[in-house]
This record gives sequence, C-alpha cells and structure tokens, in this order.
Amino acid sequence: MNVPETLSSHARERQANSALRSAGYTVLAGLLSLAVVIPLVWVLSTSLKTREQVISAPLGLPQEWLWGNYLEAWVRGQFGPYFVNSLLIALPTVLGVLTFSMLAAYAFAVYSFPAKEVIFTLFLAGLTIPLGVLVIPLFYEMLALELLDTHWAIILPQIAIVVPFGILLLRSFIQEIPREILDAARVDGCNSWQVLMRIILPLSRPALLSLLIFDFMWSWNEFLLPVVLLQTAEARTLPLGLNFFHGRFSTDYPLLMAGATISFLPIVVVYLLFQRHFIKGITAGALSGK
Repeated sequence: MNVPETLSSHARERQANSALRSAGYTVLAGLLSLAVVIPLVWVLSTSLKTREQVISAPLGLPQEWLWGNYLEAWVRGQFGPYFVNSLLIALPTVLGVLTFSMLAAYAFAVYSFPAKEVIFTLFLAGLTIPLGVLVIPLFYEMLALELLDTHWAIILPQIAIVVPFGILLLRSFIQEIPREILDAARVDGCNSWQVLMRIILPLSRPALLSLLIFDFMWSWNEFLLPVVLLQTAEARTLPLGLNFFHGRFSTDYPLLMAGATISFLPIVVVYLLFQRHFIKGITAGALSGK
C-alpha cells in the first residue's frame, strides 16, 4: 500500500470515529433532554386533571382539561401576596449580587494588592459550605438584628451566599478582556470608576445576564431560608405557598402542580428574555486562563 492510500485510510477512520462520537453525544443529549422534559410534561398534565384522574391514571393525559385549577390554586393558595413577596425578595437580591460581585471581581481581576489570592480563596471557600449548616446561626443573627420575619432576613443572607459564585464567574470573564483596552482607556484619561462603568461593564454584559438568571432562579425557588426565617403568613414567599396543598393525610396533586407551574413561570420568562447571552456568559469565563 502506498503512502496516499494509507493517509486516505487514516482520514476515513478519523471521520468514522468523529461520526460515532457525534452520534453518541446526540443520543446522550437526547436522554438528558428526556430526563428534563418527561417530569415537566407530567407536572403540566397533572395540573389539568381532577384528583380522581390522578389516582386512576397518574401517568396518563387529562381526560378533561381543567384550566380552572390554576385560578383555584392562585386563590386558595393565596398566591397574590406570596407572589409579591417573592418579587420583593428576588429583585433586591439580584441587584445586590450583581453589584457586589462586579465590584469584587473587578478588583480581583485588574488590581494587585496584599493577600489577594488568600482573600479570593476565602471567598471561594464560601461555595463549599452547605446552606443547612448556616440556618441556625442565621436565625439567631437575624433575631439579634431584629430582622426576623422581614424580607431583609432573606435578602442579606442570599446576597452573601451567592456573591462568591458571582465573583468566580465575573473574574474569569473580566480576565479575558485584553489589557490593551484598559490601558488605552486610562491613557485617554479614564479613572478606575470610569474604566469599570464604560469598558468593563458593557463588555461583561453576557456574564452579568447569566449571573442574573442563576441568582433569580435560586432566590425565587429558595425554600429553606424562608421556612425558618419567615414566621407569619404575610411575609411568606411563593414556594412556601405550595405547602398549602399538602394535608396531614393527603395531598391535592392537581392544585399542587398548578401552583408549581405558576411558581416556575417567572423563571422561564426571565430565561427567555436573556437566553441569547446565557450560553456565551457561561462558556466564556470557563475558557479563560487564571
């Protein structure tokens, strides 16, 4: 066999291996998609059934589409005030996380100062601490600060918990920005604040929007902190309202699933609004060096 034929054989072999890997990735992605789609379809299907249909055919489609379950879930679960409470907690939390994460990430990515790596490591250590370990200390701390049963009792801990992740994400993204751009801005007379606002902030928009989606999702779905730190019905959030459909001996699954659907709709809306920047913001920071 001559050399050209050998090279052609190797090329065909590489193409075959590449096609197999591509097919394998496609099958894996399909299976993972089914793992997400099937529970979602079950939730939506159950939310449109009667309790009798759930018992007789838990995995089947509704025989009659009861759209009134959503209105009944909203009214009986008192979702109106709970929805407002969730917004009043999630929006300041997202704003605080974006602000503090950007300021800290800018400092860690651009400037040199004593014990920089040690401080950054301490921030990252916060990612390793389970929330359950912090709940009891947070309860007594909020009690001492007279913030118990207020929205600030949820907002402040959530900001502190998510900021380390925000710093990690934004620092990596900022490090990708060419130093020449920042140097040129300083030569043109920009101070540190102007460099942040006019150069770093606009270029970091994909990463900021990705962090916004993550933080809004975590804050909106948070259950453990509100159930411990919010003690009156007036301060409860939407996830706590779902407990209304859990009885001592039975659960109203159609209304529970209707309530769950109402609960995750704002997250879907936020994702659809910013989906163009989401993947770019996640992958860009992951490809950067230290």
